[in-house]
Amino acid sequence: MSLDDLILEGEAILSNKKEGMMMEYVEMEEYDPWRRKALMFLQQTYPHHPQVKTFEQHVATTNDQYHCRVLLSILKAFNEIQPKEVVIDYDGVLSTIFNRFYTAAKQLQRRHDGRETLTIKDEYDVQDLLCSLLLLHFEDVRPEEWTPSYSGGSKRMDFLLKDSEIAIEVKMTRKGLKDKELGEQLIVDIANYKQHSACKCLYCFVYDPEGFVRNPRGLEKDLQALDKNFPVKVFIRPVF
Repeated sequence: MSLDDLILEGEAILSNKKEGMMMEYVEMEEYDPWRRKALMFLQQTYPHHPQVKTFEQHVATTNDQYHCRVLLSILKAFNEIQPKEVVIDYDGVLSTIFNRFYTAAKQLQRRHDGRETLTIKDEYDVQDLLCSLLLLHFEDVRPEEWTPSYSGGSKRMDFLLKDSEIAIEVKMTRKGLKDKELGEQLIVDIANYKQHSACKCLYCFVYDPEGFVRNPRGLEKDLQALDKNFPVKVFIRPVF
């Protein structure tokens, strides 16, 4: 089914309207399947376009003539303009965020007149700042979603970018969390994430401002080579 087909069907439904107490309504038996087909078409063809969000909002309303006309006008606009879908470079954006995280964290310490700021002391602080940076670029950022059980227990994934099925695991090094311990934890994390149905790719961001990891590039390569069927990218930052 094309946009032309959906528009013709919508116009036919709109012409077959009935009067109510205060306004005119379209036949629900015809209108409901049509609007759902139209919504699925737009979501599949233009998943990130803001007008699709507008369409979704009006789909949830009643079957009065006004909302039917709104939906029809949105379909006609897409049909006439046929906008190109914006392709988000997830890898490029995430790489930039991870590579510049240390710079952003240091900048927060240089506030005007010594005002209070976020000091990065542990993983929760890293997550808070990272979440803010992610929301600058992505609309659907879901924190703390459960992964399936593995080795006797489940865990929370730190972030899930739902639209791209990308999960993000966050670590911060400390005196008791260096190469060996960090690697062991991430191996278990990777196995957990692999089982999550909404996760097709995993990014591991390890914040190491004190330089506790002695061989960060080697650890990155080893972890990324664990499973050829499950893409994993590891960023141990900053680079000293």
